[in-house]
Amino acid sequence: MRLIQSIVPLISLMLSFNIQAGGNAEDIQQLRNLLQPISSLSAQFKQQVTDADGFQLQQSEGLFQVAQPNNLRWIVEQPMPQQVISNGLTLWLYDPDLEQVIVKPFDASIESTPAILFSGDLTRLDSAYFIRQLSPDVFQLTPEQEGSLFSELQIIFVDQLPASISLTDSLEQVTRITFSDVRLNPSLPAALFEFEIPGDIDVINNDS
Repeated sequence: MRLIQSIVPLISLMLSFNIQAGGNAEDIQQLRNLLQPISSLSAQFKQQVTDADGFQLQQSEGLFQVAQPNNLRWIVEQPMPQQVISNGLTLWLYDPDLEQVIVKPFDASIESTPAILFSGDLTRLDSAYFIRQLSPDVFQLTPEQEGSLFSELQIIFVDQLPASISLTDSLEQVTRITFSDVRLNPSLPAALFEFEIPGDIDVINNDS
């Protein structure tokens, strides 16, 4: 499905937190120091997916917003409008072109995504990855559990604000999410993280 394919890098690339923490204690603390002040975040994003040879497979752009605890808005504006919205309990996947919305619980697989870097419990981050600081503003996170859908996550900060996230999978396909117009700790009304289902679209309830 087109909607699911476009948001896989956001909502289903990380699997579990039930493992031992890894990495140098100083590197872990440096990353925590950058993430800890973030209680909400709003930014424009550009997402590009390339294969192992650097060939572009997909490109999109739009608005990304998160707020503690576990509130998420991922609004794709180009090339085809799509929306992913969660209030921490329910997740809505809306595709206007297909006139369809998928409704599912906000479960552990959604909770363990790149969005959790900005909106979740940092102790889970510590226990999920081997964290290595490559430079003062660049961190490499490697999942320590076998079976993860990606082999490496890299997050880059500029002026202590997140600038980009890169995800590399086992086939060396890379998803790069670049942020601009980043606003730290804006006031984001709770209503932003609720989705009012239009009356003339198909609703698919997925409880799994």
